[in-house]
Amino acid sequence: MRQSFTSLISASFAPLLVLGSCLMLALSPGLVPDDLSGLVRHGPFVLAVLGAAIGLWFGRGRAVFVMVLLLVCYGVLVANGGGFSAEGLAFLRLATLYLVPVNLVVLGFVAERGVLNPRGIARMLFLGLQLFIMVMLAGQADVGAALRAILAFQLVDAGPLFADVPQPAFILALLSVGILIASRRPLEIAFASAIIAIVAATLAGPGYLRFGYLGATGVVLAGLAQEAWRMAFVDDLTGLPGRRALGHALAELGNQYAVAMLDVDHFKKFNDTYGHDVGDIVLRRVARELARVGGGGKAFRYGGEEFTVIFPGRPADRAKSPLEDLRKRIAAIKISPPDKNKTVSVTISVGIAERTDDVTDPWAVLKEADQKLYAAKQAGRNRVVL
Repeated sequence: MRQSFTSLISASFAPLLVLGSCLMLALSPGLVPDDLSGLVRHGPFVLAVLGAAIGLWFGRGRAVFVMVLLLVCYGVLVANGGGFSAEGLAFLRLATLYLVPVNLVVLGFVAERGVLNPRGIARMLFLGLQLFIMVMLAGQADVGAALRAILAFQLVDAGPLFADVPQPAFILALLSVGILIASRRPLEIAFASAIIAIVAATLAGPGYLRFGYLGATGVVLAGLAQEAWRMAFVDDLTGLPGRRALGHALAELGNQYAVAMLDVDHFKKFNDTYGHDVGDIVLRRVARELARVGGGGKAFRYGGEEFTVIFPGRPADRAKSPLEDLRKRIAAIKISPPDKNKTVSVTISVGIAERTDDVTDPWAVLKEADQKLYAAKQAGRNRVVL
């Protein structure tokens, strides 16, 4: 539970920072000098194009589609790229309040398929069809008026509060935001923040829409940056920081620290007997315990069934106790392989080393911990060797 809350806060920090900055600009427009006011007006275009380019580079098709959606909506609503009448713009504002949440919540949970492939192109064509229909209807006065009356339907009389945001659209936005935030993943939380920015700006009035879309494109770009960081530094299978993150953490250690190397006992035999799917379950269960190792330790996946835990500011003897607790918790895990009428236990072996005056390089300390791990294996496994 604590890990889930921490991951939610971590993934929400950048969107909150972007939205807070846009709110400050909206409430205090004087913060931006007149000669730089074009940055606010053209900012959503720049951020959307930049985000789409980065998404395309990293193969994040969902972010590309969201940026295209926001770019078109901003172009027709704020910049009035289609030269629409006041009635047409009113219809478009209502339509986007339904179109944006639905597309973002769908894109939040479909599998990543990239862009320049048949599935990615099909998704882009489907999104383009929606936008084309919306724009075409906005140009038809009679049809637009009839649809606007439907989209503006209110469930109850709430006075001027929902004058610009129909209650069904507001409820749809709330549901979409809740579903996306529940994922606790950076890109999905960015999508939720984009919905919040657009709905809040619409509630504030047409004059604030440019700030809403500035915030929406900004949070998606921030989410894309977090997603790129996660791809580089976080192990997909276990959710723990990976080896590249370990290298950065080792470089930041001070003059006193301990490093532990551990791996899952008989993991190859386990994989050969029960299959790689069950092996993945084992690694995830072990990683879940490692994430709360205690003693100020931070866990990393080193590779395969091997993991590393670093204890900044602690000597090896003070790192042993939390690692013993970890070993006991993992030994209590029971795995039920499919098609097997039994449960199996999981154990780990651990080796610990610390920085000394003779061994000062963090990678050398890690290597020494690896030798202690080998000694734990030789001594019978399921033990911690200091």
